[in-house]
Amino acid sequence: MNLDFGTTLIGAISAVICVTPFVLVTRSVKKKEKEMLRSLTDFADRDNCKINEHEYVGDFIIGMDTNKKVVFFYKEERNEIEKLSVDLKDVKSCKASKIGKSVRNNGKVEQTIERIELVFSTKPTAGRDVVFELYNSQNNLQLNGELQTAEKWAKMVNDIV
Repeated sequence: MNLDFGTTLIGAISAVICVTPFVLVTRSVKKKEKEMLRSLTDFADRDNCKINEHEYVGDFIIGMDTNKKVVFFYKEERNEIEKLSVDLKDVKSCKASKIGKSVRNNGKVEQTIERIELVFSTKPTAGRDVVFELYNSQNNLQLNGELQTAEKWAKMVNDIV
C-alpha cells in the first residue's frame, strides 16, 4: 500500500512538472493576444470602427470592421509599433504576396521566403497601395502561419470588394 502511494505521488509530481511549461506558455500567448486585440481595438476606435473579426499571429494582429468595411493592422516588432488601416471602398483588389529568392544548396535549388505581405491595390483616386508586412525573415526566424493568414484575408477582402 505504501509503495503504491509513493509511486502515485511521484507520477503525479512528474505530470505536474511536465505539464506546467505548456500551461504557462499558453497563458502567456493568450495574454499577449488580449493585449494586441486591445491595442487594435483602440486604434479602430479612433476611426469610430469596431473590430468584428480578427486574427492574431505572433507579432501582429489583423482585424476588420465588417459593417464599415475597414481593415486594421497592428504589429509589434523589436519595440517598434506599426499601425495601418485601409478603407475597402478605396480598394480594387487584394493579394497575398510572397517575396523570396532561389538558393542553390548541394546542387538543389531551394526557394526561401524573405517577406510575406498583404497588398491592397487602391483605386487611382485613393493614392498609393497599402501594404501590411506580415513576415520578414530578417526579424523572424521561421514562418508561423503568416502565408495562410495572408491568403485567407486576401480572399475575404476580395469577396467584399
